[in-house]
Amino acid sequence: MLSNTQKIRNLCLISHGGAGKTTLTEMTLLNAGVIDSAGSIENTNTQADFTPEEKKHQFSINNSYFSFSWGDKFVNLIDTPGYADFRGEVAGALRMVEGAVLLIDGTAGIEVNTDYVWAMAEKNQLPRFIFINKMDKDGADFNKVFNEIKDAYQGNFIPLTIPVGEGEGYKGIIDLLQEVAFSGEKDVDKIEIPAELTDTVEELRMELLESVVELDEELMEKYFADEKISDKELIKGLVAGVASGEIIPVMVGSALKNSGIKKLFDLLINLVPSPDAKGVIEGVWQGEKVEVSITVDEPAVALVAKTMVDPYIGKLSIFKVESGTLTKDSEVFIPRANETAKLSKLYRLNGKEQETVEKLTAGEIGAVAKIDLLETSDTMVEGIKMSLKDIDFPVPMLTQAALPASEGDDEKMSAALNRISQEDVTFKVEYNKETKELLVTSMGTVHLDVIKDICQRKFEASFITKVPKVTYKETIQKKVEVEEKYKKQSGGRGQYGHVFLRMEPLPRGKGFEFDEEIFGGAIPNQYIPAVEKGIVEAKETGVVAGYPVVDFKVVVYDGSYHPVDSSEMAFKIAASKGFKNGMQKAKPVLLEPVMQVEVTVPEEYMGDIMGDFNSRRGKILGMEPIDSKQVIKAHVPQAEMFSYAIDLKSITGGHGSYTTVLDHYDKVPSKIEEEIIQQRQNEEE
Repeated sequence: MLSNTQKIRNLCLISHGGAGKTTLTEMTLLNAGVIDSAGSIENTNTQADFTPEEKKHQFSINNSYFSFSWGDKFVNLIDTPGYADFRGEVAGALRMVEGAVLLIDGTAGIEVNTDYVWAMAEKNQLPRFIFINKMDKDGADFNKVFNEIKDAYQGNFIPLTIPVGEGEGYKGIIDLLQEVAFSGEKDVDKIEIPAELTDTVEELRMELLESVVELDEELMEKYFADEKISDKELIKGLVAGVASGEIIPVMVGSALKNSGIKKLFDLLINLVPSPDAKGVIEGVWQGEKVEVSITVDEPAVALVAKTMVDPYIGKLSIFKVESGTLTKDSEVFIPRANETAKLSKLYRLNGKEQETVEKLTAGEIGAVAKIDLLETSDTMVEGIKMSLKDIDFPVPMLTQAALPASEGDDEKMSAALNRISQEDVTFKVEYNKETKELLVTSMGTVHLDVIKDICQRKFEASFITKVPKVTYKETIQKKVEVEEKYKKQSGGRGQYGHVFLRMEPLPRGKGFEFDEEIFGGAIPNQYIPAVEKGIVEAKETGVVAGYPVVDFKVVVYDGSYHPVDSSEMAFKIAASKGFKNGMQKAKPVLLEPVMQVEVTVPEEYMGDIMGDFNSRRGKILGMEPIDSKQVIKAHVPQAEMFSYAIDLKSITGGHGSYTTVLDHYDKVPSKIEEEIIQQRQNEEE
């Protein structure tokens, strides 16, 4: 008899946007008896796309989680977004499942995000399946798409179902395992295999058989001895081939017509491994490797893969129980926070509906509410100490400055954006002290538009965005000496501070250094810190355009004092004035941040990328081939990079990605320096 964990099947649907995942999910729920009638994207009444933002934009934004029975198995199905701006959702889903089903539009073939999500599933070493959808649409072409798959990706792709007709002539599917054709909704009507497809069925059935027997010595011997291989043996070999990644099944159908969907899930239930198939879950504790068997009786280990924040019900943490059992009274340890938390209500999820449960066991996907300590990618443990590997989320790159739409709403906007960043790890919020701007970084313009909608709906806070200010700095290029005397007499005790300063440039990145070379008590020791403080405060506003000054050294080497009138304030003022005067004489210049940029693109875009970098005052550092792509490395001024996420998408049609980090500061060309100074003056007026 199968254990609970062995009966579980966890899988997710992945694709480029518009391939039909949400419709397929809807039909699956209908076929499973979860819903009585199917909704549609056009009517904004599907189970998966239930948030106001998804209904407004008519595409998936968040993962949707469903749990239901299919035969004697229990299925956890995750419908993921298909648009590139929401790839973070896909990353979380892939860590919770044992199988990934890639949908491909039978009329469009492989698209931009198809490549990306396929690579993500491959990276997670998941058993993979392909469903070629929309076979009933004009232009659908099974053979063309199937050949495209074989050319684009590595693997042994084996059809398990093929279409009967295409486009307007689409009638149903042929199951190559049973050698039976089905038509109608839910694949209930058996039909004869058309004569023109008989040879194709025989040929593909033979390919399937040979692919399976190649992986099993016993089956190989039976095959060469011309002994009959039973359907049961074939399925068993297929299961092993799928689990090892040596076979990637391909199925077809039409989600809109609910054709091929029941057969797809019948096959998936048999072919997707159970959560305990890999035997153990691995983690670390204090640098040591830790392993736990995937059974309900072992210590509990769970991974939080998604966080949802609601202003009324609070935080909802969605997780997978990797081993053991969690109950509503469990007290879990959270390694990242080094704290414990008591679970209260546990839930199973079905779209927007939440079903309260007493416990969740190894392999199950569920949620817990109102544990503020929990964050996405957190490990929860009970009865053991270990941390699971963090989820590998994509890094957002489109940075903008956020401003409240209404004056005086700064705090409200900031609080709302920080709440949203708690549930969306691909949305970052940071206050830049130098430019005094709140910076938001997203996956792209669509992502940012959705964030604006969510911010308004959930927190009644609206914001607008603009290009951020560049964190320019200033420095000096020449060694100078300067004398400054601050003397003030206004009756009674006066003010007197007198300093000789030597200023000299330092190498880039060295910051600021201060020293003193006072001999004979020309300036008493108690006033030296005041001299340094005067310079530290003054260097925050340079003489070129009012930006902070860096990479220089100041030495106070002489001066004088008055026994009555001298004070810390007088020496601080003298040092500050001396610094300003000295900087004017030391050939001051403006510095700009220069980013290290690495762009990964298909080879055909290399010329366009390098030409674009040249137009951005970039300096190409080199190129490096990785797999079938090229990585181009360059130094580019930050001022030229704020729109790069949008521009790269335009140049490459979405096939490029990039990373960027601050590398160093460098001199601004004189013509551009003049423009920056003028702009700074205009801002101050």
